[in-house]
Amino acid sequence: MKFLCYMLNMVIPGTGLLILKRWLKGALLTLFSIIGWGLLIPAFIQGYHLIKAWYNGLLSDDVFDFVEKGPKQIEGITNNLLLLLILGIVGFIILKVTLIWSQAATVRAFKAEKEAEESATSQAVPPPLDSSN
Repeated sequence: MKFLCYMLNMVIPGTGLLILKRWLKGALLTLFSIIGWGLLIPAFIQGYHLIKAWYNGLLSDDVFDFVEKGPKQIEGITNNLLLLLILGIVGFIILKVTLIWSQAATVRAFKAEKEAEESATSQAVPPPLDSSN
C-alpha cells in the first residue's frame, strides 16, 4: 500500500492521498499537479517543434535561402521561446511544489495511522500490577 501511494505521487502528486481517503488534500494536489503538467508538456512539445523547424532551415540544401530567411526564422523562434520558457518554468515549479507537498502529506498520513494503531494496541493491554507493596 505504501509503495503504491508513493509511486502514484511521483507521477501525479495527490493520487496517493486519494487512495488513503484524504479527499480534500488529495483532490487539491491532483488538480494543481494536472495544471503543472498541462503547462509543462505543451511547452516541451512546442519547443521541440520550434527547434526542429530551425534545424530544418539550417540543414536545407540551399544555404543562400537560409541566409535570407534565417534571421526572420530566428526572430520568430526567440519570440515564441520566451513565452514557452515562462510557461514551462511555471509548470515545473507548480509540479515540484505539489510533488514535495504530496509526499510529505502521505508520510504524515502513514505516521498518523501507525500512531493510531500503536495507541489502540497499548490501551488494550492493561498495565501490570505492582504487588511489592
